[in-house]
Order: sequence, then structure tokens, then C-alpha cells
Amino acid sequence: MWINRAFNPIRDALPVKVLKGPRQVGKTSVLLKLESYTPIFLDDAAVRIRAEEDPRLFLDGLPERVILDEAASAPALFPELKRRVDAYRRNRESEKPIDIWITGSNQTLLRTQVRESLAGRASYFDLNTLSISELGDLYSLDTLILRGGWPELYASPNLSHVHYLNDLISTFIENDIVSAAGIEKKAAFTKVLQLIAGRIGQLFNASDIATAVGVNFATVQSWVQVLEENGILRTLRPYFSNVSKRLIKSPKIYFEDVALATRMQGWTEYRPLFVSPLLGSFVENIAIGEFARFFINRGEEPRFNFVRSKEKVEIDLLVQLPNQRFLAVEIKSTPQDFTAAQIALLNSLDLNIVARWIVSPNAAPPFAQSRVVTLREISSELLKLL
Repeated sequence: MWINRAFNPIRDALPVKVLKGPRQVGKTSVLLKLESYTPIFLDDAAVRIRAEEDPRLFLDGLPERVILDEAASAPALFPELKRRVDAYRRNRESEKPIDIWITGSNQTLLRTQVRESLAGRASYFDLNTLSISELGDLYSLDTLILRGGWPELYASPNLSHVHYLNDLISTFIENDIVSAAGIEKKAAFTKVLQLIAGRIGQLFNASDIATAVGVNFATVQSWVQVLEENGILRTLRPYFSNVSKRLIKSPKIYFEDVALATRMQGWTEYRPLFVSPLLGSFVENIAIGEFARFFINRGEEPRFNFVRSKEKVEIDLLVQLPNQRFLAVEIKSTPQDFTAAQIALLNSLDLNIVARWIVSPNAAPPFAQSRVVTLREISSELLKLL
């Protein structure tokens, strides 16, 4: 289970630990497995009012180890938490120890509160939807594309994935995120997200999207940043030895959970999508997400890029491993070996590339230039490279 892997780094964590991730990924459920912690649900209006009216008295009445669920809804708590952490650091013998978990779905609100009051006093942990390795026998490509890794859609298999995801998009993205970020053009914001969903795996051109929607370039960029901050999108930048070039060149954008992209594109069934030319982009999105979850669930930051030459030769993914080693990955719905042009491009990078993988939904015979790794095998095979 995720809790056994991602909580390994908490031994070195700061007194306040922040577990962040989108709605419905199981943040509260995971923390409730920590039986020595008492949960305090701040989405309860009565509890929230008490916390806001007198945060010092409120925290005084809590046990030593607590979970403050959806803490951003009670912003008055954060300055008091800061005061307590600082007091404990000054005098550990006389002050009450602090061991607090904070959860939050709305990262725009939570980030503001933590940045202003708890900078240098909090450790961060990320939780996203279930990975393929966590789904185990529940995984199949058709199910994952439509249901993603949302735990409730597997706990309640008869639940309509269309209705569930529509509700999630409406409440979390179009309501919570839009409101917290102060976005006034809600329809334009949703349209931008739809256009991004239709272009996953392609070079991202904010100017084109801005023109299509009728907003300016900077607005599109700021909205993408908000969506990435809230665990909806992941930006993949091109590899350059000059780091500044990575920041100014066109990135690619993926959804953290593929089912949101599927739903934003309007797909409701797998069969028509399977014969669509868009299938490859969904497979690519799934693979990027699986690589990301592998590192995030280990408490590590994914260090990914894609590679693209002036001649438009591309490598889908370049994964930086420990000790300046790299893994080159091509992602294909139907396995195909690296081309001579791709091998030449990799050689020109002058990097210690220790393996070349073709990642695909299905196994295939060995290739001359690479080995085939299925989507299901990504996590187990990555472990062998560490």
C-alpha cells in the first residue's frame, strides 16, 4: 500500500507535515491508518468556527498527535501553528511537542497559508490517484483510460465513471480551484483545459490556445500553473544541458490522471477510443504518470524531460536516475524499436544512458536497440535500476 512506501521519509520530517493532493485521492483515508493520530475535520462548520474564533484555545484542547483535515478552510490556525513551532524550537523541554499532519485538496489556498506562516516549518508529501502497481489485478488498459486511478471508482465498480468525473470536474476544478485562484472567466478556463486535453503529448503553445479562447498569453500560462499546482496537470520540459533553455522552450503537458483527459475530451467508452489515432497519446499520458508516481511515492521529486532535436527527432522521456545516470524511454501503443536517428540523438547528448526502454501496454520480442517494458512493469523494472 502507498502508506508503507511514501511515509518512509517522515523520520526526518519537520513538526508539521503537509499531505497534499487533489480531491478524492484518499488523503484522509491514508492518514486515518496512522492510529496514534486523532483526526480533526475542519470541513465541519462547527469545528471550523471554533478554530477560527480562538485558534490558541482550539489547539490547546487537542492531543499531541493530530490530523487537521482540510486545514486551509481555517486560516486563523496557521499563525498559531507558527508560534507553537517556534516556541518549541526555542525551548523543547517546557513546550508541548508538535506532531501534526495537515491535509488539503485546494493547493492554491493551502500553499498561501503554509508559505506565509509555516515556511521552513513544514514538510510536504504528495498523494495522487492510484498507480498501476497499486491497482494490481484491478488494472486493465481499458479500465484505466476511463476510470483512471480514482480509488472510489474501484471501491464501487458499479459507480458511473462519467457521472463521478463530471462531478469532480465541476466541484473541484471549476468551483474550488477557480474560486481560490480568483479566476473570473470560468467558461474560458474550462475551455483552456479542454484544449489542453485534446493536445496531450504535443508541444504546448500557449499563444495558440489563448487566441482560440479569447484570453491573453499570460492568462493561459497562469491557469496552467494553477492546474499544475493543484495536481491536475504535469508539465514536461525539453532537455538541454543549459537549464535556462529548458525553461523557455515549449514544454509538453499531461494530466496527472489520464481519466480527466479522457472525460474532458468527451469519451465515454473504450472501444471507439481504441481505434482512434488518439490512443497513443493516452498511453503516453498513462506512462508518464506511472513514472511520476514511482518517484513521488518514494518521497522523491521526479526528474524528467523529453528530447527534441532541430530536425524534430524526439525521445518521449529522459529519466534522471541517481548518480547522474539516465534512462531513455519511448512510449508506444504498439511496440517499435528506437530508430537510428533517435540513437544518434541520444549519443549526441553525451549522457550516461544506462538503458533504453520501449514502454507499451503489451509485451513484445526483444529489439536490437532497446527492451520492451509493459505499463504494468514500469515500477518493478525501475527498482532494478536504482
